[in-house]
Amino acid sequence: MSWCREYKLVQENEGFVAVLYLNIDQAEFSNEFLESIKDNYIEIEAEIKEFIDEKFPDIKVGSAKLIVGALVVGTMSFMPHGKVKAQINTSVVTATTQQAASLAIIKVNTMGTVNATKLNVRNGASTSNTIIHQLFQGNRVKVIGILNGWCQIQLSDGRTGWVSKAYLPLDIESTSREARVSKVVATAKSLLGTPYVWGGDAIADGGFDCSGFTQYTFKSVGYTINRISIDQSKQGQYVAKENLQAGDLVFYSLAGDGNISHVGIYIGAGKMIHSPKTGDVVKTTDITTAYWQTRFIAAKRIF
Repeated sequence: MSWCREYKLVQENEGFVAVLYLNIDQAEFSNEFLESIKDNYIEIEAEIKEFIDEKFPDIKVGSAKLIVGALVVGTMSFMPHGKVKAQINTSVVTATTQQAASLAIIKVNTMGTVNATKLNVRNGASTSNTIIHQLFQGNRVKVIGILNGWCQIQLSDGRTGWVSKAYLPLDIESTSREARVSKVVATAKSLLGTPYVWGGDAIADGGFDCSGFTQYTFKSVGYTINRISIDQSKQGQYVAKENLQAGDLVFYSLAGDGNISHVGIYIGAGKMIHSPKTGDVVKTTDITTAYWQTRFIAAKRIF
């Protein structure tokens, strides 16, 4: 059950409750899953029950709580004879879906040129969303965000909408990906020796914390990622640890509790550049050591 990030057992009212922290960044736990969670509940409840039986084989678990962040999005009560009663907090699910989608957008400030005969502008990043406008080949539009193969654009009348990125080459990507990665790595290397400063995200601050450093570095090629490491982990495309490439973001749990608390920039050869902690400086670190291997959580590719 890869969409379960963490779990624990708690005692409530003389019984036991399994608390499951859901990882909405997993591909199989997408925004579409959240939006249709009522329909999917029947399909996943057997998997949840099996998971609980496997993790707590000698304990009679009476119910389960499904949690995203700090919000309970659903509960399941395990009744006699294998029956399951589920309740969904739809208002929380809707809010969580919207928040997750907003955090996943990578902000940009660039222009794009339509290369399709006719391009539909929709009110969301999906072909299932409503068409609100149309663009034509050669039209130039302002692009303010990127999300999973879609571009968020701003029309001349101030409205915003979404178009398929496949039909809108961006000025920001006029150089090759290799050139942009090289600039990210070069920028990171240029900051080696810069002091760690909690809350720092600019040279004017005297230094950087870990996520301030990564945000600053990606701004050098025109991509504004989120400010906090856990929010940065919601952006871009997942990369398997064995497929890391220079320029990928690597995320760690320094406490070893499964919660993301640190981020760095992979530069190849098993090394990352990062801003580690108070009293330290931006430096290169070998991430193939046991310390970093056991604390690795995920990797993301921003472009």
